[in-house]
Amino acid sequence: MSEAKSGIPACGWVLDGVIDLMPACEDDYASCEWCGNEKIRFVHMLSHPRHFETLAVGCVCSVRLTGDSVGPAAAEKEVRSHSAKRERFPDRKWKDTRFGGRTITLAGRRVTVAAKAGGYRLWIDSIEGRKTYTSERSAMLAAFDYIVS
Repeated sequence: MSEAKSGIPACGWVLDGVIDLMPACEDDYASCEWCGNEKIRFVHMLSHPRHFETLAVGCVCSVRLTGDSVGPAAAEKEVRSHSAKRERFPDRKWKDTRFGGRTITLAGRRVTVAAKAGGYRLWIDSIEGRKTYTSERSAMLAAFDYIVS
């Protein structure tokens, strides 16, 4: 097995998961720790039995380092799909409530968002959340994260 980059193994890595940086960092992207390519939104987390640190890389380097031509792309596709659904969720057709809020059903759960206490509050199945959100959209995204993620 060849070694590259200061003793880091060049093959035999295992894909532990893919992380989407967009919900947490908006326009801040990562750089691939293997090739140095910048602007990686979907980060593949790799582990190796002979290397104690996790390696954060892009999809192309994930394929190369794991030796798996299908798994990394499939894992990234799943995360991309979830992220796209999350991004579209607030833009779905919400119904206005008689109390001034907006409501929708997500995965069989009733989600309601309404202005309250200088911000926006979230109700899921008629149970009011404790947190106040600064925007209606952030409350909607929190509901999606709670129910779907």
